[in-house]
Amino acid sequence: MLRQTRRVLVIIDLTQVQYLVTARHSDAMQITTCDALPTLGRLEEYALFTYSFLVAPAETQIPTVETILSYISQHIKKTWGVYLEPSSMDLRWSDCTGDMCIIRNHQILIDLLRAHRPHWTEGQELGILFNAIKDFDNPHQPYIMRLSCHQALPNPNMLP
Repeated sequence: MLRQTRRVLVIIDLTQVQYLVTARHSDAMQITTCDALPTLGRLEEYALFTYSFLVAPAETQIPTVETILSYISQHIKKTWGVYLEPSSMDLRWSDCTGDMCIIRNHQILIDLLRAHRPHWTEGQELGILFNAIKDFDNPHQPYIMRLSCHQALPNPNMLP
């Protein structure tokens, strides 16, 4: 039986994927930055290099990291015209101690939340202070899960 009724807003920073695209001899992502386009604002650049989606409560048991990477790969192809194999990328998240960790392709969204954010249905942590949690004001507010996408490491057990 599904106890939680909280939606999850997944926000993924794609900035680090630029290096992977550049390594494939494409400047498609670099030419859409503020450095290359002086009239592009920082918030616009941030929006362009962010992939996000809202997950309904019952669906938190469905998406795996591998599925999310596939969606990101499709998004990059549609936005910049460059195909990146989902296996060439990984997702990183800060665990409950604030340490950055790579999340494994087989992991399911709900399992990650239960393991690293047991309070996710009651409140949102404030910044990097994982012991400071603000209770939700409204039952319809989603929990915000902030991730970053990077080039996959040869050894996922060792962060640079």
